[in-house]
Amino acid sequence: MSLFCFQSLYAHQPLEEYFSYLNQLGQSTGDCKAGEIEITTDPREIFEIQGILENRLLRKGFSQEQAREFSRIGVVREDQHWIWLRDAVYFPRGIPGTYDRLIWKSSLEGKSPGVAVLPILPSGQIVLNLNYRHATRSWELELPWGCRQSQETNEEAALREVKEETGMIVTTLLLLGEMAPDTGALSSIVPIFLGKISSQEESTPEYSESIAGLLIFTKEELQEGFMQGFLEVSLNGEKRKVPLRDSLSYICITPGQIPAFLLTRSSFGEHLVLDSKITMSARPCRKS
Repeated sequence: MSLFCFQSLYAHQPLEEYFSYLNQLGQSTGDCKAGEIEITTDPREIFEIQGILENRLLRKGFSQEQAREFSRIGVVREDQHWIWLRDAVYFPRGIPGTYDRLIWKSSLEGKSPGVAVLPILPSGQIVLNLNYRHATRSWELELPWGCRQSQETNEEAALREVKEETGMIVTTLLLLGEMAPDTGALSSIVPIFLGKISSQEESTPEYSESIAGLLIFTKEELQEGFMQGFLEVSLNGEKRKVPLRDSLSYICITPGQIPAFLLTRSSFGEHLVLDSKITMSARPCRKS
């Protein structure tokens, strides 16, 4: 195929913008020979892999239009918050295919897109939000967390998020580590802080947030709730079983089950002992 024909066939692809995002992310392209999922940035290979995937989809019964759309490599969609990328890849053993991922636009600055905070009261108890989440269409028990604003440091974002969502004032922040909330689809690496609470003011959640209130638990209550998968709480005057499944809340699970980060109270206000490491869940994303 001549270079002219190749460029004509591929002219509809947003590769220039796609390559720009890859450069801004600055991530490794991987090496399939080392057992990794390797991203190819060679336009000719991208075109060939797109054709391979399109044929696979046709054989599965998709229409020509659907196969062409579902195999399109590059920037699939984007808005003011997210970029949906579809990469041409070589899986281990050199098998070609595609893999989709979501990028927070704020992460293009080379910083964390968001932060999470584990609020600890002087009593040693832990504060959770009772939050209605659109994606799961259900009430969830979660740690306060949210997006980092442009030009904000992680610490500034952590203080702001706790104040906005709970009204609580954090006097001491301790970085506990980082986590990947969903390694199957998101590129985000999120820092998680321990926040020592000194006082409480009025919360000012954003209009898009549905936080019914704050709930305070002991570590033991959260351990039991995680093992059950829920905690029974009062919501609108009724007792309800609310899921305790937020990956951030895995820090409070029972020792001896899944390795986790646990808090041991030792004269709170002086120090907290970290028993082991953070483990988080990874949910699968669509791959072809």
